[in-house]
Amino acid sequence: MMRAQDHPGVETGSTEKSGAVVLGEKLFKWWDYPLFALLLGFSSIVILYFAWQWFSFAERLNSLLFFSLATLVLALKLVEHFARLLMLPLMRKPKPLRARPGYKVAAVTTFVPGAEPVEMLERTLKAMLALEYPHDTWVLDEGDDESVRTLCLKLGALHFSRKNLAQYQTESGLFQRSSKHGNYNAWLYEVGFDSYDIVSAFDPDHVPQACFLMKVLGYFADPQIGYVQAPAAYYNQKSSFIASGAAEETYSYYSCTQMAAYALGHPFVTGCHNTHRMRALREVGGFAPHDADDLLITLLYRNHGWRGVYVPQILARGLAPVDWVGYLTQQLRWSRSIIDVKLRLHQRLAGNSSLKERLIAFLDVAVYLQSSLSWLLCLILLSVMLVTDVGLAELPKRMAYGFAALCAVLQLCVFYRQRFYLHPRREWGIYWRARILRYAKWPYTILALIDVMRGRRVPYALTRKTKSEGRKFLLWPHALVALLISAAWVIGASGGRTLHPLLHLSAAVIVIGSFALVLSERMGFPDPYDKSPALLIEEGAGSLS
Repeated sequence: MMRAQDHPGVETGSTEKSGAVVLGEKLFKWWDYPLFALLLGFSSIVILYFAWQWFSFAERLNSLLFFSLATLVLALKLVEHFARLLMLPLMRKPKPLRARPGYKVAAVTTFVPGAEPVEMLERTLKAMLALEYPHDTWVLDEGDDESVRTLCLKLGALHFSRKNLAQYQTESGLFQRSSKHGNYNAWLYEVGFDSYDIVSAFDPDHVPQACFLMKVLGYFADPQIGYVQAPAAYYNQKSSFIASGAAEETYSYYSCTQMAAYALGHPFVTGCHNTHRMRALREVGGFAPHDADDLLITLLYRNHGWRGVYVPQILARGLAPVDWVGYLTQQLRWSRSIIDVKLRLHQRLAGNSSLKERLIAFLDVAVYLQSSLSWLLCLILLSVMLVTDVGLAELPKRMAYGFAALCAVLQLCVFYRQRFYLHPRREWGIYWRARILRYAKWPYTILALIDVMRGRRVPYALTRKTKSEGRKFLLWPHALVALLISAAWVIGASGGRTLHPLLHLSAAVIVIGSFALVLSERMGFPDPYDKSPALLIEEGAGSLS
């Protein structure tokens, strides 16, 4: 059996350590550098001009609260702007490497009977079995379900269940019951570590292309590479505006962010599908015992000296949440786990990371929280202004022009960044659906931040990718927002003062938009499997390739 560590390294002159065989290729063309410098300089000039106007305006105000809140909102947005812009020159992508023969490979997926449809598992299993590199295909069945056993027998997949193995059913830790990482780790310690060189893990809704293994295995010829990651995409993103918005939210992450992280040697592992060298996975103890096991294992790999490769090519497609229940439940779980890793565990695991890596980690937290914190602060600010009418009456027209120029240059930089997306022509736009989703989920991100700061632990929750049964009033925070803004609006309008027209407009947009969100939860959303799965995958591939 040929193992990756048996291959001698070669001198390449790449950005990797000596002996690496993975070559990183810059995304910037020669003409990107002057254009990037022009955008950076132009946006800096506009921001400085607006800042001068803003702080001059502060001298005419008698409300420190108004000025402080508004300044904080602007600062958060500008931190996000520069974080996203300055990462662009860092971006790298690996040159393709042919997969060498001889690795013993396992393609593995998990399944929870009753929570996930068997039809979904069957579609994924057929695609996994058709992967072109020789491999074994495994289903890790939490419920030891007879129908799943029968399906595996019919298709030729291997079946494993920890249901009756008490040593792999713990309350917490590596083998936490009812958790994805616990399911994987039970199989790793019982079977995987001793039997395979490489493992590719897939969520049961993510359908890989036949070339998946051939595209990722070549990089394991570099003995420093512990994992390879490819982007996630959705084949049902046209099912609803929620599914479309969820897809739009991922475009920047799976292009610019991941390619910049790869340039530093540690792209983020993504839980929907990922590929690992068994020796590296064993060294870090298996899949990390955390809801954000993918983010945490990235830090563990770095601490143990392993590097990763990011392949910016869509090699598998899965299901996006199609309704508010699925989406908000997913976002709340993600937010709790991601914030916990970034704010609590990251500093402990940062070790001897470079200043650049620490700065990027800090900016990553700021970017992640920026939208939700900004919405919270904006709503507080609007309420204060409606009740007190502070600020807008004194607003000079030249500041309005400066603000318009600021918004225009920020959007111009966004359009330039979209040039580096995986499919720039199809992924270009202003992403109005994603904007609605960011507004819808901001209370849940804030709730997750509070939970982490309080140290509150919650049970692992499976993200439903199919239509949710029953109806839940998950958007109640927006009903509360609409009522509070309405109350402030009435108080301001009945106080004998004339409110600025922009205040009336802002209040009307928030109230109408929030109530519309609440009403949308009562709408019916399609089930992804109302259509044939094969048709959905064909449509998804056509829209994203």
